[in-house]
Amino acid sequence: MSILSIQKKSRSLSDRSSSIGTLAEIISGMKSAITPHTETLLELFHRALSDPEYEVLSNAAFATGLLVEYSDVDLSPQLGHVLQVLHPLFINIPQDAPVTRLTAKDNATGAVGRIILRYSNSVPLQQVLPVFISALPLKNDPLENRPVFRALFHLFKTNGAAMYPYMDQLLAVFAYVLDPTLEDQIGDEVRTELIHLIALINQEEPSKVQAAGLSVFLPGA
Repeated sequence: MSILSIQKKSRSLSDRSSSIGTLAEIISGMKSAITPHTETLLELFHRALSDPEYEVLSNAAFATGLLVEYSDVDLSPQLGHVLQVLHPLFINIPQDAPVTRLTAKDNATGAVGRIILRYSNSVPLQQVLPVFISALPLKNDPLENRPVFRALFHLFKTNGAAMYPYMDQLLAVFAYVLDPTLEDQIGDEVRTELIHLIALINQEEPSKVQAAGLSVFLPGA
C-alpha cells in the first residue's frame, strides 16, 4: 500500500490522528527518501493543522517538523506559511488546558526547533524566538527537547547576540531540565552539551548563572 493512500478522508478522530501519526513514523523511518512526496505531504499536514481536535494537531505538528527536517526539497519559500499554521498552537493556552492541548504545543515547539536547525538563515528570528522560547520548558512531551535544544545550541553558536535578550528565561529552562528531582528530560548527550554551554555563559554572565542555581553544574563545583 502506498504511503499516500493514508490520505483518504476519515471521519473519526482516531482515524484522523492515527493516519497523521503513521505518516510521521514513515517520515522518521524513510528520512530523505521521503523527498518525492514532500509537496503532497506538506499540503496534507497543513490541512490537518486546521483540525478541531488537539490530538490531530499534535501529530500534524510533529509530522510537519519531521518533513522539514528530512526532505531534500528546499522549503524555505514556504516557511512563512508553515510557521503561520503552527502559531495558533502557542497562544491562548489556559492554565487548565487538557493534556492533548499542551502536548500539541510541545510538538509545535519541537517542529519550530527542527525548522530553525534546517533553515536558520531564513527564519525571522525576531518574530519566532519570543514565541519559541516562551513555550519552554516542555512538560508533556520531553522527547521534543532533542530538536529544541539542538536548535538552541545552534543559535548560541551562530547567532549568540540574538539569544542574549532571552538569557534569564533560558537559564530558568536549563535549571528545569537539569533538575535531578525530575524524570530525565533531555538525555545524556544533550545534558553534556548543555552543561558545556552553561560553562561558556558563566564566563560572561556568572551572576546570572549563579542566580539560576546552575553553578552546581559547573566543572569543579
